[in-house]
Amino acid sequence: MTIHTDKESGPDGTQFELVKKNYLEILAKYEHRINELSILKELIESVNSLPLADQELIWRRQLESLIRYKSLSGAVLYQIETRQGQKEKFYALSFDPTIDYKNHLFGLQVLETMVNAKEPFLVGDLGKHDELSMIEGSMLALPLVSGDESIGALILFRNHTEGFPKNDIRFFSIVRDHFINTIAFQRFYFEKIEEERHISQLSRFFSKNVVKKILESSTPKLGGERKKACILFADLQGFTALSEQLAPEQVVDVLNDFFRYMIPIVFQNQGTLDKLIGDCIMAVFGAPIDDQKACYHAVKAALEMFVAFNRFKDKTGGVYQHLKMTMGINFGELIAGFLGEQNHLDYTVIGDTVNAAQRLQSMAGGNEIFISGQVLDMIPKDLNTMKNIKSVYDLGTMTLKGKSHQLKVHRIVPEIC
Repeated sequence: MTIHTDKESGPDGTQFELVKKNYLEILAKYEHRINELSILKELIESVNSLPLADQELIWRRQLESLIRYKSLSGAVLYQIETRQGQKEKFYALSFDPTIDYKNHLFGLQVLETMVNAKEPFLVGDLGKHDELSMIEGSMLALPLVSGDESIGALILFRNHTEGFPKNDIRFFSIVRDHFINTIAFQRFYFEKIEEERHISQLSRFFSKNVVKKILESSTPKLGGERKKACILFADLQGFTALSEQLAPEQVVDVLNDFFRYMIPIVFQNQGTLDKLIGDCIMAVFGAPIDDQKACYHAVKAALEMFVAFNRFKDKTGGVYQHLKMTMGINFGELIAGFLGEQNHLDYTVIGDTVNAAQRLQSMAGGNEIFISGQVLDMIPKDLNTMKNIKSVYDLGTMTLKGKSHQLKVHRIVPEIC
């Protein structure tokens, strides 16, 4: 009698086969999971290794990885940007370069269905779909939702009509979450860039506190608004003649030094630097942020600027000792706002109030401040508490150059100048 010892036959052999089969299935699952983790790792590393500003390249690499590793015929990231008006962006990639998924999808009503779907949107046979019959195979669309906001969809295609297995839908849902996080980070990054750009622009005109208030209220936009504000013009008297004796480099150095003394005083008194015109400073008080004490801050700034002017002359010495400063201050209604274009904004004020302030400055004598009656009416008691006032004179009613109406004018002579 022959005895068989083959362990693969009989009851024991059957059990071995079952164990082997289970082991191979588990191994296949692990390999599948490891493969998916490798894809996710590549997607994340791809984002981290590329410049965040190059969105086109980032999303191309993301879609390439999905097509390569998951046997897709194409992949599309459809993105909606609603923060600055409705904008659509398509990042599309196809295994077959002759197929343009972007053109196939653009403008279709089904896009809205994909974006607003609560669950993955699956079409097993695109040939039977009313709007997508021009595409062969199957499609899976996963809505992209950040918080409560729908921001687009991840749309994937396969050539066959067998659809997408549950495991693949689960994996692509994880990929979808990665895309949402990447988009959210990109938004944060570009918003910070935009904010820094605005801060850089606004810091040319406003103090840090004013810049903060402007950005808290809204993003700066083109346009103007009616305001009541105080305008100050300060000009160096005698500098034009002096500059003829200096080299161009010296002229620039002296002016920069002069402005370094003057501009911080404007900001310290809640003022706005409107512009520098040669050796002249134009400042605004009461715009863009309303200031009930705009006239007080303007006159106070003017008096403090004369103190700083005295220090400036002491530092530079020599021929600069002969320089004088003239100022004009007026209060009234004007138009204030941003001019230019959205990427190159200049804040300025225009109107008769501004023109009158400039005329007052041109009429003032050396080391004098000419203020209008409107300014004095706003600060009658404050004048007694202000420092650096030697005297105040009522010059009566005067007709300004180029103006038909008359204006009450007062002259302030600073003690230190």
